[in-house]
Amino acid sequence: MRPRDAQLLRKIISECNDIVRYTGQVGKQEFLENDVYQKATAMSLLNIGEHANALERDLWTEHADVQWRKIVDLRNIVAHGYGELRMELVWNLSQNEVPALIKQLENVLKGTGAS
Repeated sequence: MRPRDAQLLRKIISECNDIVRYTGQVGKQEFLENDVYQKATAMSLLNIGEHANALERDLWTEHADVQWRKIVDLRNIVAHGYGELRMELVWNLSQNEVPALIKQLENVLKGTGAS
């Protein structure tokens, strides 16, 4: 793995941990009513997509179990407002997909000795 890719993966993991921290401070209803938590979480999702898009495509291929394309597509929705970003979806991602992504990416790093 290229050192730059390992650095990007660590940045993605850091953004994921931020999302877990933001949403762990509130329940679902408070999240849905509080634009500060919503905007912080959306910004981290945008950053995750940016970093994922900057990874070498051979890493995407080697680790096809990670949904790279969906991660980047979500970034585009956040950045460009294609449709409307539904906060209910963002909450569900933060509770289910983001913690799973952390584990996947930590395994990718461990598997390459770059952790």
